[in-house]
Amino acid sequence: MILPFLLAVDFMNITYATNPCAKNVPVPVVMRKGAFAYFDAKMGAGFDLHVDSVKEGSLKAGTRQAVVVLACDFPVGGTAAAYLFDERSDASVLLAQVGAANWGPDWGSGPASIHVRFANNFLYVDECKDTGCTMYVVTTYALRGGKLAKVFVQTHKPPRDG
Repeated sequence: MILPFLLAVDFMNITYATNPCAKNVPVPVVMRKGAFAYFDAKMGAGFDLHVDSVKEGSLKAGTRQAVVVLACDFPVGGTAAAYLFDERSDASVLLAQVGAANWGPDWGSGPASIHVRFANNFLYVDECKDTGCTMYVVTTYALRGGKLAKVFVQTHKPPRDG
């Protein structure tokens, strides 16, 4: 469950300068209540964007960051991206895209396959390495000199059910 009233920045009601949809979905995307819809008349297809998750934490004492997973659903699949934002009072600054997922009617994994966790001034992003999710990749990020740095990448087998 996403609780926007706890956030310094309301990522459910914000204008995003980027999104995971195809290039024909215009930016900026003005998200309201975590949703945005666009119909492309040339393609004759609609695209539905939504905020799938928001996870907040800190990469350095005195700072506040959030990873927002935006999903773009289209008629036969979708794509998602995890974006890391630096929160500054009531504004946010995009630092980087830190994860992605793609899916079709019978392949790939949705936005819930992107797992993020903040701990000890690090950000851990766990995502499928391939569309079959046969392997996962965990990427560890940190702030170094005010910039986001990839500090470690590890591949692992998917978790076992049960």
